[in-house]
Amino acid sequence: MHTHTARDRAMGAVVGCFIGDALGVGPHWYYNLQKMRQDYGEWISNYTAPKEKRWHAGLKPGDSSQTGQVALMLLESLACTHTYNQHDFTSRMNDLLETLDGTSHGGRMTDIAMRELWKAWRPEKSWVNTGSWADTAEAAIRSTMLAAAYAHTPEKLAEVALTNIRLTHNEPLISAQSLAFCLVVCALIRDIPLEKTRTVVPSWAETTGLTNFFYDTFIQPDLIAAAAQNPNIHIDPPLHVCQLFGLPCQLGFMAPAAYFLAASFQNEFEMPVLSAINGGGNNMARAALTGALAGAQVGFSNIPKRFIDGLQDAIAIVPLAEKITENLSTEFGA
Repeated sequence: MHTHTARDRAMGAVVGCFIGDALGVGPHWYYNLQKMRQDYGEWISNYTAPKEKRWHAGLKPGDSSQTGQVALMLLESLACTHTYNQHDFTSRMNDLLETLDGTSHGGRMTDIAMRELWKAWRPEKSWVNTGSWADTAEAAIRSTMLAAAYAHTPEKLAEVALTNIRLTHNEPLISAQSLAFCLVVCALIRDIPLEKTRTVVPSWAETTGLTNFFYDTFIQPDLIAAAAQNPNIHIDPPLHVCQLFGLPCQLGFMAPAAYFLAASFQNEFEMPVLSAINGGGNNMARAALTGALAGAQVGFSNIPKRFIDGLQDAIAIVPLAEKITENLSTEFGA
């Protein structure tokens, strides 16, 4: 059990998620790890700027990606409405979608899920059936905001989060994996360690019906945590776990690596998140997921100050995180 409060852990999850996202903006999508080392050195330890002609060129160190922008819109909506109001959130999203052109180079690099959303939304500016079959991590990442806001009611969180997830990701397994991640973050906020999440996460998800078909998805984090803590399994340096689970963008590759890294360093923020970054590939999504988990484990108060000071949107993120977590109890029953 940790000594910091549930509110501190919830704020750690939210801020940690944005930190991981912003850390990845510079060295995003290097599948040639030698090239990444040439461009950024042997160990990336802080925010960096993207190189010319790469995906996020023009952004500054500490800027959020488009995924971070959307997560911030959800955070703002939760703070303003004091609940999950889908109309309020999608109204904010409308303003972003108006600025996009349906290509990957629109906005701050538009991923496949957002491009598919834009195509479905554009004709009538409607949010009916906008969720795509993309297998990516964006919905899981932004669900961290909901996990922090609804940590006191995890069964309600499951229902609300799935509704939000399906706005962009409607592939059944990816929806389940995204929800599982959200509920694991909730469990960590409630001070339930990763290796014990199977005692609560499947039951929280039952009302969604997803456990009838994807039960293993909801116990996977627990099993990966057990593997990370098995003395017979040793990955040195830990960044190589990223290659083991897979460098591409599929959530099924990203989430297991994030669980493994968070479970390997349960009392640290820097090492798991920077290992996610230095592992290459879609390190931005992997680090955002890892940052949410690690932040929930160590709490906002234990995130190194340089990561908060260098985060461009911290002046907005931190007060909003404080607002959505102001009613959290210091203790929960499982």
